[in-house]
Amino acid sequence: MYRYISFIWNAADPQATETAHFLQNTFTDMSSAWQTAYDGSGLCVMHRDEEPNRMQAYALPTQDENSGGVVVGKLLTRDRRPEAVSRNAHITVPEARRVIHTSGRALVEDYWGTYVAFFQRGPRKYVLVDPMGQLPCYKTGYRGVEIYFTYMPDVAACRFLDFSIDWPVIAKGLIYPVDHTRVPICEMTKIKSGECVTITPEGTAKTFYWNPQKITQTDVIEDVDEASRTLRQAILATVTSMAAPYDGAIDMIGGLDSSILMAALAQVPAPFKLTGLNSYEEDPGGDERYYVRQTCHHLGVPLIEHKAEVSRFTVHGDDMVPITPWPTDHCVAPTYKKFIHDRLTENGGGVIFNGSGGDEMLYCHGKNYAVIDYLKTHGIRPPLFRLIMEASRMQQRSVWSILPSIMRDGFGKNRIEAVAAQPTSLLTAQVQDMVEAERQREEQTVHPWLEFRENVTPGKIDHIEPLIFGQYKREEAMVPEHFFETLRPYLSLPVIETCLRIPLWVLLADGKGRGLARKAFKDLLPPEVVWRSSKSLSGKYFWSYTLANLDKFRELLMDGELVREGLLDRASLEKTLNRDHDIELRDFAGVHSYLSAELWARKMKGETFADIVRSNVA
Repeated sequence: MYRYISFIWNAADPQATETAHFLQNTFTDMSSAWQTAYDGSGLCVMHRDEEPNRMQAYALPTQDENSGGVVVGKLLTRDRRPEAVSRNAHITVPEARRVIHTSGRALVEDYWGTYVAFFQRGPRKYVLVDPMGQLPCYKTGYRGVEIYFTYMPDVAACRFLDFSIDWPVIAKGLIYPVDHTRVPICEMTKIKSGECVTITPEGTAKTFYWNPQKITQTDVIEDVDEASRTLRQAILATVTSMAAPYDGAIDMIGGLDSSILMAALAQVPAPFKLTGLNSYEEDPGGDERYYVRQTCHHLGVPLIEHKAEVSRFTVHGDDMVPITPWPTDHCVAPTYKKFIHDRLTENGGGVIFNGSGGDEMLYCHGKNYAVIDYLKTHGIRPPLFRLIMEASRMQQRSVWSILPSIMRDGFGKNRIEAVAAQPTSLLTAQVQDMVEAERQREEQTVHPWLEFRENVTPGKIDHIEPLIFGQYKREEAMVPEHFFETLRPYLSLPVIETCLRIPLWVLLADGKGRGLARKAFKDLLPPEVVWRSSKSLSGKYFWSYTLANLDKFRELLMDGELVREGLLDRASLEKTLNRDHDIELRDFAGVHSYLSAELWARKMKGETFADIVRSNVA
């Protein structure tokens, strides 16, 4: 597992300098695997488990003692041609000088990948996270030294660092979709995707170089045939670029997005060993094997099928689940991840390809945004009426029921739908007050990617919005022994920028979710897969798992940290999580996430796996 840690301090401060040297020695004493990637005046970057051409350090050689730095992660050269295959970067002295003299802007303009850059020019230090932020960058501090890191167990091992839970952030995550840009730890923050932090003796400033709104207005492709051709070229080239360092891969195949990835991976030049892996449930809504088998047979790819069995409740210890910056699943996911790791090992190594982000980037949503965007861009023209009919069909609603909101938003002020709360009867009234205060604090600053600028349309804001919350991240909830790298081509800059340049009504070609992607890859996939309209609804497994272990869930939650902190209502838990009580679906859906938060909170407060076992819960 590749990871880094960086220290930034004021080199003119003797005490901070002494602390920085102490921290460097602490990590080298912990393990000889820690190596220095860059050591400058007030800036030190260390990393470990480097794999050249996969995850590595890229030096920024300026031949200037007052400037320099390093990029850690995976960096590829950028080529504006959609069909161009990118290569692993090698940064020359002139290129490094350009990166530093532009305060990192040239890195975003000339390269792409999964990276974090640390560099300096004189007393100014910079931390730049790539626009997708899939290599996380967290920050804490110790005695005048700022510590930036990607893997929490590395800093948690430093017993002199104290961490405490930020309960309002946890409370918000129990009601609204989790926002991974906020860390529920008081002493930690996360550098956002695409954010550049500038540190000087006078203070800290933050900015974003990558501007997705501007991309939506640049070289827009409205012709369906051209858009289909460009999208296909971008996906094929990106998949080839990402697969290049590996001898093989496993594609986590299930729906249409991952089937398209398999079709693209099948085009990677030999020798390249490709295997499919599908996880299915007993419930027909969670079983996609019919389509998966069609795809694998059509492409000649071997398939591994994994049945998700409902198991006895087990809390996995530190040997399976490390401490993480956010609550994570300690029960089901660790076993499944180890299964994937073992299959990769049997396969001779390689990497996992995952279709995450396909729903959002290829665009599958049956909303009114495509029609609203067309109306704002072109006004009332003949294609508008066809788009209204398609929106009606996708939403399975009458034209007359959707027309008023289309007219209102098409001619009115730009806006997007607010994220809906998902409260349950198991939460206390106090939680809502905590969440409201947290939301008011957050609403004081709007993320620049969501401000209505650059003549951007509401639909494109909806297209961009999923990118800001950090929901797509590196698999950090894994111990190094079971780690595997996961690549997500739909969340790569070349594919994202291509999709942003294509209007929503073109992405929804023929009035179908991912309609343009279907047209682009229809010759590489079986017709049944290309034009399938169903999608896996895999909620039955957790329903069955919770029912099978309801008594232990109730026991763990009723006397736990979430009750103690006033987030869960003990009386409601006792009544609702009872086999003789009819459980409402909305209450049931939240139980597993509450359990994840409970176990995470106990681990944060120092409780071990052995402690939980002794409590007769696990």
